[in-house]
Amino acid sequence: MATIKTRIDTALGVVSTNNATGIQIERTTENRGFSPFKVDSTLAVTGSATLAAGHAGVTTLSGSGVLTQVLPLASACPGAEFVFRSLSAHAHVLTGSQETAGTRNIQCAFSSSNGPTASGSKFTFGATVGNSVILKSDGLSFHVMSYSGSFTLGV
Repeated sequence: MATIKTRIDTALGVVSTNNATGIQIERTTENRGFSPFKVDSTLAVTGSATLAAGHAGVTTLSGSGVLTQVLPLASACPGAEFVFRSLSAHAHVLTGSQETAGTRNIQCAFSSSNGPTASGSKFTFGATVGNSVILKSDGLSFHVMSYSGSFTLGV
């Protein structure tokens, strides 16, 4: 039985490969929500930044100090999944500060070792290498789908 792999490429468009399997999407700033498809790169961040909807996918955080990543507007990326993994022992911060002031746009149904909080606008990793979180946008808020390590959720 012949199998076909499909890749969506910005330069070539849809590319099919015989005798391979899967779907792959080239990472660009225009992509929105990759799940369940493979993204062909990981974004390595070494400084604080404001993220766009096209940064959905896997992002690693490392640097000589704490990094702050500002999430895009949840309404700009409904369905998008953001995976963050800490590669340095710092309390990196994810914030929803692009939203209207006072909006608690990060929702969490889990409790952390640092205590549960149902919603907030600032997700802070524990200062341990390997901590990670998966956030998914529903178009209004980001929801914590899974995490490893410890975190705090504040305003």
